[in-house]
Amino acid sequence: MTNKNTIKVGTFFSGIGSPEKALEKLKNEKFIDDYKVEFFSEIDKNAIKSYCAIHDVDESLNLGSITSIKGEDLPYCDLWVGGFPCQDISCAGKMRGFNFESSTRSSLGWEMIRLLREVKNKPKYVIFENVAMITSKKFKDTLNLFKEDLMSLGYTLYDDLLSATNYKIPQTRTRYFL
Repeated sequence: MTNKNTIKVGTFFSGIGSPEKALEKLKNEKFIDDYKVEFFSEIDKNAIKSYCAIHDVDESLNLGSITSIKGEDLPYCDLWVGGFPCQDISCAGKMRGFNFESSTRSSLGWEMIRLLREVKNKPKYVIFENVAMITSKKFKDTLNLFKEDLMSLGYTLYDDLLSATNYKIPQTRTRYFL
């Protein structure tokens, strides 16, 4: 994504918009010309207000709960990013899992798969982010099913555990990126 075009972005489970801040940094460091938020999806009212203030966008770009979004209604984006809830995967949580049938908060990640199936024009790139525990033996089978679904949609996969300290972030947090 080092081309010199505007990258159209849509995010799910957007929070206050960390991926957008990363894109802003890439723009400032001249790796990309620009990016444009086409939509975001967030349900927490305080996070929504913060997101809009931080990124100088109107609340009308918020599509609300991912469960209410229909793929056919989404505008085209080059990039989708989603850090789906980790409470049921994290060792600090209940570890109830994220398999499709579980109806846990963490299973909401499958909603992005649903939208990828429904959308008219799929994004070129999709990034999923979650806790490192998602790669553990307990969740490996579900993660493999998740990856298989993405491959069946035509995506080539790359994944890794990345430590924040390796990127000049002052915390010892390791996250999984797919």
